[in-house]
Amino acid sequence: MAEILNAHGSRNDIFVTDLTPQDFASEAELRSFVRHVCDRTGPFGGDGVYFHDASLPVPQAWFFNPDGSAAEFCGNGMRCLGRVVLDRRGTEEAVIRSGQVEYTVRRAQATEQGVRQVVLEQPAVAFEPPDEERLPALDPVLAFTAVSVPNPHLVALVDKYVESDLVAMGEQVAARRDLFPAGANLSVLLPLAGHDVFVRTYERGAGLTASCGSGMAASRAVYSRLRRAGPEEEVIVRNAGGVATISLRVRDGRWSPVLQGNATFVYRADVDPAALARAVPAHADREPYDAELRAYDALARANAETLNAAGIETAGTSQIT
Repeated sequence: MAEILNAHGSRNDIFVTDLTPQDFASEAELRSFVRHVCDRTGPFGGDGVYFHDASLPVPQAWFFNPDGSAAEFCGNGMRCLGRVVLDRRGTEEAVIRSGQVEYTVRRAQATEQGVRQVVLEQPAVAFEPPDEERLPALDPVLAFTAVSVPNPHLVALVDKYVESDLVAMGEQVAARRDLFPAGANLSVLLPLAGHDVFVRTYERGAGLTASCGSGMAASRAVYSRLRRAGPEEEVIVRNAGGVATISLRVRDGRWSPVLQGNATFVYRADVDPAALARAVPAHADREPYDAELRAYDALARANAETLNAAGIETAGTSQIT
């Protein structure tokens, strides 16, 4: 048996487990486990799985999308994994390697609602040269910026959010493996009042989720590239699932996102990994973190009220009352 922890960053549901990919008999069994634990029609359901080995001096982590495909990292998931590592070690700061990149996580002050938060420091973003042959096909009006964080992202500034348009463009990117062989996350960025922005992402391997941590970081970098805010200014980034605060640390002329947001534990459960990989029906008792869920519900309601007042309608915010 193995423990899985369901946690979320801005309601991006991520499973964290101290299993590693080497614990599975084959790559096919590993990917099958991911698909079945993330299947929302099954006993659990989520937006991805973070495997990790915390016994190493620098914990190693591996992230998989709900379709079983691997990704370099997950921003929302890294905050959740970061909190697990910080809690286990009893430290205020830690470094975690996901893929080939190291990320720094730190404890942060809880929100006024009592929501636990983690700060995630990411490596410098890299702006990619625009590919005029592929980007205009998505929309004849929008101008996209390609940026790696290190996940590949396409970001466009919009003056109105239309969810069906984002989904249609995201599906185009997902279908064009000839143009996007590694896939790409597609985000739209809508400026709000003050230093607030709204970001919504269609994620490769996952589709439309409540939020995307790397999508928020990529959009924040594009916001400064478009000269809408100074890189070191703190910008409040809202999404369908919640809210985060992001600035860009300037080092040697490069921008490194610093993202502060929630890392909320939802429930833990013990599972049989091999049986779950084979989709063998099994009952697993969940142990919920009720106090954390109540605190986050209060924060989410406040965020939804702000987005509704701005005329933003999404599948995620419409469920928050």
